[in-house]
Formats: sequence, structure tokens, C-alpha cells
Amino acid sequence: MADAADAAGRGAGLSRRGFLGLSAIGVGLGLGGTGWGPWPGGAVAAPRGAGDAALRFVVLTDTHANPEEAARMENLRRVFAAVDAEQPQFVLHCGDITDYGSDEEFAAYRAAIPDGLWDRVRHAPGNHEIRWDTSARERFQRWFGPTSYSFDAGGVHFVALDPTQALQEPGLFGDDLERLREDLDDVGDTPTVMFLHYPLAGRNYYVNDADAFLRTIDPYPVRGIFAGHIHRNEIDRFNGLTQVAAVATRSGPFYLRVTQVDDGDGRRLLVEQVTLGATDADAATVQLIGEMPLDAPPAGEDPIRIAARPGDAAIALTAVAGHDAGAVEARVHPQAVFGAVDDGVWTPLSPRGASWHGDLDASTLAAGVHRVQVRATDAAGGRRYDTTEIDRRGATRARPAWELAIGGQLQGALAAHEGTVVATSTSGRVVAIEVEGASRHRRRWAADLGPAHRGAAFTTDGALVCVPGADHRLTALDARTGDVSWISRFDKPVMSTPAVIATGEGDRILIAAEDRLRSLDAHGRTLWEASVPVRTAGRAASDGARVFVGAGDGRAYAYDLATGAPLWSFLTNERPDSYRQLIYGPWDDWIEVLPTGAVLISTVTHAIAVDPATGAELWRVAGSHIFAPSLMLPDGGLLLTTEWGVVSVVDPATGAPRWSAQAVPRVVNAGPALDPRDGTAWLVSVGGLLAAIDPVAGAVAVDRQLFTANTFATPVVVGEQLIVGAQDGVLRGLTV
Repeated sequence: MADAADAAGRGAGLSRRGFLGLSAIGVGLGLGGTGWGPWPGGAVAAPRGAGDAALRFVVLTDTHANPEEAARMENLRRVFAAVDAEQPQFVLHCGDITDYGSDEEFAAYRAAIPDGLWDRVRHAPGNHEIRWDTSARERFQRWFGPTSYSFDAGGVHFVALDPTQALQEPGLFGDDLERLREDLDDVGDTPTVMFLHYPLAGRNYYVNDADAFLRTIDPYPVRGIFAGHIHRNEIDRFNGLTQVAAVATRSGPFYLRVTQVDDGDGRRLLVEQVTLGATDADAATVQLIGEMPLDAPPAGEDPIRIAARPGDAAIALTAVAGHDAGAVEARVHPQAVFGAVDDGVWTPLSPRGASWHGDLDASTLAAGVHRVQVRATDAAGGRRYDTTEIDRRGATRARPAWELAIGGQLQGALAAHEGTVVATSTSGRVVAIEVEGASRHRRRWAADLGPAHRGAAFTTDGALVCVPGADHRLTALDARTGDVSWISRFDKPVMSTPAVIATGEGDRILIAAEDRLRSLDAHGRTLWEASVPVRTAGRAASDGARVFVGAGDGRAYAYDLATGAPLWSFLTNERPDSYRQLIYGPWDDWIEVLPTGAVLISTVTHAIAVDPATGAELWRVAGSHIFAPSLMLPDGGLLLTTEWGVVSVVDPATGAPRWSAQAVPRVVNAGPALDPRDGTAWLVSVGGLLAAIDPVAGAVAVDRQLFTANTFATPVVVGEQLIVGAQDGVLRGLTV
């Protein structure tokens, strides 16, 4: 068991990309070398034999190693044996190395690679390494080294990018763009090729700030991107570079062979797909799928200057594109699209002299902040993408009052006690504010701890605020001053939200660090610790006698509150393997105790109420309710929200529905917040769209688009203000 409590000072802030401070890009920081990981593949220095010779390397992606899938592992062994026989200078892996990032899967993946090839494989993480694992980056770094880094080979600068987000599906570059800019400054005119998991631009909306990424790299000779995720070959030319999304090796014996040629028209990389034969005795087939120019941009080098004027019914646009533009089109950025593709309609603009003009329909657009995308296409099909932001005026119930930039991403639920609100950031900054009146705030204190990916919790008397940290610590701060009162240390990152339970013997603080559930008193003393199978990332709950938590083996568990002794478990799904048991289970659920005494357990398929003493099922409601905490209403109804933005009020005793309606496009982790003055439930979609719900009348009204960031943080209502946190690192107050 880890130390119960410690009154030591605060730790240094850690970066979003590496829990151990290894996220800075570059080999010169001492991050390379075989000593970092258990295998030589942890090295990130220049690949063996690369030098200044003509490049010859391999790209593969989406191997999805899983030792429970024998045919898939045999496919990987065949692919890596063939790659080894080619003796490439290095191999780039674009992520989704495994199904869910366990050590068993990484070990199986390693066993599929010949020893002589291993030290030439360079990895970037995919969402499958990061999405379902509370120790994701630590585990990745143990096996492969840092998640973002760069190296030089054959006169080309290579950069591994990591826009993955802990415990989330889509990507975000965030603060790492500044480190990327510094890296590109250092290499000057050397052409750069990047590799990452998510493809960018075009119909790809997997990374929410891809537009900021394109602006960051625009001044530099970035000539290519290799990506994965979509499991098929796809080539796009935009903004002066060529992007190659690669076929998934999981799907068959496929990889890409990349060879540098220079026939007098400048260096370029020829990209071929190699498909192995049905057996080792059968010859492989090779198909040229495209090329990547290195010395000159293929298209889209000239920026588009955009003027956008939002009106009541339309957005009037004027765009000045490059002289090669044969067509210019525009659209409102589909902010509701979350980690997916979108083939929505682009509106053509008409040429008039040296500029292009047109209107975008805004008749159904909510008031607030939106992005407008413009793309110019040349005769060869190359494109340029640029984006501008607009603020559409309109009458709304919620009116922006103030903003406070905190930094990092505000990914966890906000905590409130009386007039004090506490926000935690992935940068490690914790800020407490006092909400004053209808439109004011005052910063009370700020503290710097380890990165926080989940929200804090006050003790019941409001004296302490407990902050979970990816630095393996739960830190209790004095709620008046922000000073450290005590620290409870763990062996693994603390990536769940604390639950504080009042008992006759004082508060009990329940917190999980991956596979360990701990009960502490208000002084930070550990009372007991229990095992949670696989992992948990949600929040525990208690009825005063028992503790309930969701686990990564597809089950929910009950423990004795006094001793931590296990009492019962409830199986939420009967999926056939460990990976599916995890992703279809309650591993990320805020378990809740209803006024009836029943325990509410949610997954991506159902909300299930069970008996607290026996775990026997009482009722279930279909729908992906795992990501948004439910809300008890003053009239006794239970407000449920699905991942897909459908809200329902049900009877907590039976699950019988009262009404149901579509509220917003999608909700992830950010549940509704109740205004006790009039009973309105405010709900923020993952795309930043705010809706007002009247639970009694069953009415839903979209109010405004708050921002262009994503949000995973449940807001709070304090007095006359709604306080909202977002992935752009800004805390916002709105008068409601």
C-alpha cells in the first residue's frame, strides 16, 4: 500500500503529452537511448544506417495487437518478417498498435517483431493506446519512449506527433503546437515529414484544432504527413503538403514501402503498398499509390484571406485566394462532428476580379462563436484550407459575462461549494474563484500540481478540495488559501474523480488509481484499499454502508464501506473478449445511488439500476448513458442523458419514461447542471452547444454556441451564473 498521507509541498507541473515530463519534442533532451524502455525500440535517435543516403523506409499502422486474436497475431508476424527482409532504414508506426494498450498486448506486439528490426521501429500513439487506459502514456513510454519527438534521416526531418487525449476518442494538439513550432524553427529549410495517428483536413474531423495545426506549420517546409486511423489508403494534397493515410495492417498482410527518388525534377518519396501472398510461398504484390514531393510544395501554398460578416440569415464572405485557384468554396465548420468524417455540403463562391464572394446560410445557426472554413482548389486537385472565426449575434438566455484563461485543458467536472468554484487543468494549474452577483468573479487562489484529467471534490464542510493528479497523487488543498493540507500517494496515475461521503465518523474520501480503490478520512489517512479488476476511471459512490465502482472487466463491484471487503459484482455485458468487456462496461461511469436506494450503473448500451445489498437487477434503460452523470430533479424524476444528446426523464423506482427529446448532437462526460431558481437544466454538448432543458414541461431549447473547443467538463450553476470549462483552457462565466 502506498503512503497514506504526506504534508510535503506541491510537485512541479507536468506536461499533457508525458506524465513523466517527456513530451517535449526533440532528441537533444536526453530522451533517446535504449535505456528508457525495456526494449531497444524506446530509442528515438536517428535510425541505424540512415545517414544522408537516399531514404528507404516502411510505414504501417493500426496493427491492433491482441493476444486473444491468434489470426491477427500471425498476420503481424508475417508482416514484420517481410519488413525485416527488406532491411529498411526505419519503420514508422502511425498508432493503434494494440486494441486497448495493456502490457499483455504490448508484449504480444513486441514478440511479433524480429529482434534485428525492433530498434528501427518508431511509434506514434493512437486513440486505442490512450482512450481506455488510465496509465496510457506511462505505459507507452515504458515500451517505446516519448510520444512526441523528432529525428533526421536522409536530409529529411521526421516528427512524431501526438494529439491523442487521455481517456478521450478524438485528438487535440493544444499547447504542444508551441513545442512543434520551436522544433521546426530549429531545422530551418530542411523538408519535414510528420507521422501521427489521425489524418487531417479534407473530410477528416478527428482533431478539433487541426486548423490551428495548419496555421502553425504554414511558414515551414512541411512536405508530408503519414497517418492511420481510417484503415484505408487515402492521399490528399493540401496546404503545401501531401498526406498519406495508410491501410490497416490489422485487416491483412499490408504495409507501405517508401523510397526516395530524384530524377532531376527534385526529390520525392514514392509510396507503394506491399501485399503479401496468401502463404509465405506466394509472391507479394506491389502497387504504387502515390508520391510525396520533398523539395517543392505540391499545391496550396498561398494562404486564403477571408472576410466574414455574419447577419441574421446569412454569413457574407469575401475570400482572396492564390492565383492558381480554380474554385473556392466555404462552409460553417461542423462543430457537432466529434472524431469522425463529414461530407457536408460546401457552398461555391463566385469570382469577382481578384476575389471570391458568396453567402452561407445561417438561418438555423445558433447565436455565438463559430468557425468558417474556406477551401481553394487548383486545376490539379490540390487544395488550400483556411479558417476564420465569427461571433453571430442573437437573443439568448445565457449571456457571456467573463473569461479566465487557465491553460492546458479543463477536462474534469467543475467543483462548487457555496460561492466557490474550483477548476482543474491538464497543465496542473488549479484555480479557485469566487462567483459574485450576475456577472462578476474574483480569483481566490491558484495552485500548481500534477496534470488533472478529472475534476476535484470538496469535503462536505467545504474546508478542503481534493484534486486527483496524473502524477500519482491525490492532493488536498485548503479551500480558503490553496495551500497543501495533505497528499496521498499512489503507484499509478489518479485519473478518476473523488467521491466524498459523509458518515457518522466524518467524511470518507473514495478515490481510484487505475486498479486500486482507496478510502481515506478527511486527514488523508488511508482506512483501506481494495483491488478493482483491470481499471476504473469514473467515480465511486456510496449509500453509507457500501461502496460501488465500475471496473474494466465489464462488471460493477460493491465493497463494505467500513472495511473495503468485496460484497458482490454485477456483469453488465457478455462480450466474448477482454477488449470488448472493457469498452462495453462501466469502467468510466459515475456510479450513482438513487433516492430509492438503488445503484445506477451505466455503460455505452444501458443505464441499469441494481439492488444495493445484492446487486440484483431492478430495471434498465437502453442507451449510451455512461458519459453523462444523471441528475435528480426536485420533483423526484431522474434526468438521463445519452452520449448522442438525447435527454429523458424517468421514474427512478422503475425506469419508466416520462418524456424524451433530442437536446444537443453529442455529450461526453459533461452532464447537466441544475439551476435551483427555476429548475432549468443546462447541458453543454461536446462541441460547445448550450441547451436549456425544462424537465417538467419536457421542452428543450438550444441557446447558444459557447466556443469552438470541445468540452468534457460538467458545468455548475452558482447563484445567477453558469460556469463552464473547456479544452481551450478557458473558464467562462455566463449570466443565466
